[in-house]
Amino acid sequence: MNQTLAAILVVMSCMLVACNRKAEVTKPDGPPVPKVKVGTVTARAFADEVEALGTVRALEAIDISANVTETVTAVSFEDGQTVEKGAVLAQLSDDEEQAMLEGANINLAEQQREVERLSALANNGAVSKVRLQEYLTARDLAKQKIEEAKAKIADRAIVAPFKGVLGFRQVSVGALVSPGEVLATLDLIDTVKLDFSVPETFLGDLGPGQKIIASSDAFPDKEFEGEVTDINARVNPVTRSAIVRAELPNAEHQLRPGMLMTTRIKKNPTTAPAIPERALVSVQSTHSVFLVEGEGESATAKEVEVTIGRRVPGYVEIVEGLKGGEKIVVDGLVGLRDGGSLIVTGEASGPADPYSPTND
Repeated sequence: MNQTLAAILVVMSCMLVACNRKAEVTKPDGPPVPKVKVGTVTARAFADEVEALGTVRALEAIDISANVTETVTAVSFEDGQTVEKGAVLAQLSDDEEQAMLEGANINLAEQQREVERLSALANNGAVSKVRLQEYLTARDLAKQKIEEAKAKIADRAIVAPFKGVLGFRQVSVGALVSPGEVLATLDLIDTVKLDFSVPETFLGDLGPGQKIIASSDAFPDKEFEGEVTDINARVNPVTRSAIVRAELPNAEHQLRPGMLMTTRIKKNPTTAPAIPERALVSVQSTHSVFLVEGEGESATAKEVEVTIGRRVPGYVEIVEGLKGGEKIVVDGLVGLRDGGSLIVTGEASGPADPYSPTND
């Protein structure tokens, strides 16, 4: 009996020791030391940005039409063709005008012969100089008739007044056209104009030469750079905005007249200390960051209140509270406290990419 009791007591003692050891293993010595990644306060460019919607316009644009009512005898262009200045686009019937020119040339030749004949007689006194002057006047009138005939013939040739891109052809050979009837459109789009409205409060910061960045939904991955060329002299009294015109290079003809574009204009550019947005700890209107003081196992966190300013994707401007070169905690903010220890595991990477369903 005594031996059995002793055995039981020994077993219970062993179990108690095991439980105590297990408790010692799992018993925490205190809160874990946060592991963080740090970054450096660096200078970045910031600027106030105005965003506006604008409409693309051709640098030069016209509707090609005839000057006279006549029948089309030839069409020498295709849809969307690029033509040089002076290129003949269409020819109208000019048979009557050609006949008038031929008659004017015959008349001029006749008047010239009479002038030469009378000049010799006038030099000999056989003919009065008054009669010679009459034939000189008749010769000049004959020359004028030739110029009139040439001008009428020129009206029958429809030419491109400048280099550009033609629109759809809207005429065929044999058609009777009249002044004002559109045969095609012609646009100069090697450089395009962009008209957009800005609030009057920004007019003091805008002027010719101001750089702009424009984008279009048609080319979501491309930005078009240009500059302001002029500002309308009038402000709309209803919207309190003014029309601003900029020019954009368009060598590849990607931008077409009538397209809608989003324009961004930057003003008040400055360079200031900046930190990643995710390093910022915000409580209502108060903002702070954790500075890293010391190195290695003695590193501690120091909470510093900061004043923030403008933002760019992934970064925020620091107006007061930090200076360039200081080390701050970027990742691992959970569990940090002012004066608490921390373990630096490395440098934080750049700002996270914005979420997009297409990236899944």
